[in-house]
Amino acid sequence: MSEVSPQTIEKVAAAMFDSGLLKFGEFTLKSGLVSPFYIDLRQAQSFPDTFAAIINAYGEMLADADESVFLAGVPEAATPLAAALGYKLHRKLLQPRKVVKDHGTKSSVEGAFEEGDKVVLVDDLITKGDSKLEAIAQVEDAGLVIEKFIVLVDREQGGLDMIREKGYVIEAAFGITKLIESLYAQSKITKQQHDTVLDFIKNN
Repeated sequence: MSEVSPQTIEKVAAAMFDSGLLKFGEFTLKSGLVSPFYIDLRQAQSFPDTFAAIINAYGEMLADADESVFLAGVPEAATPLAAALGYKLHRKLLQPRKVVKDHGTKSSVEGAFEEGDKVVLVDDLITKGDSKLEAIAQVEDAGLVIEKFIVLVDREQGGLDMIREKGYVIEAAFGITKLIESLYAQSKITKQQHDTVLDFIKNN
């Protein structure tokens, strides 16, 4: 993996906070767990400067990736992310479908690929990892080979380990700890916000 630079992490952290993509409060997650923070990268596309900073972070992660490998965003949150990343890096794209149509080609993954082609899956963040396994199964069922999986943020709740234990390579640009510490160092958040999030991560 090519490392994301500290400067890029700092810029992305500030941009996410300033754009309201990172929120503090009480948020019920899909698992039912109540989290003191919430990250909504689906709104990133509405903030061009923030979106550009995020795409730059993904780009740094793929600096050493072979050019023959496809990129594919997990629908729907990462579809625009992968599209912008492919355009920036001049990379081949595939598009997994959220819903497979019952007419036409009935393909679960759109694009000009052949069985055995390699793909890097792109998603916004990871929590537990279950949804990532579903995305992996979809592209593998289409005949593709997973080169690796990349996400912007690891919520540090076991997701990376879960995917790795299944034999896949998965990388995050940064974890929530690094994100929160960067924001605190930039005086974007209070000591209480900093401690509340880190305590939550430690205990969950």
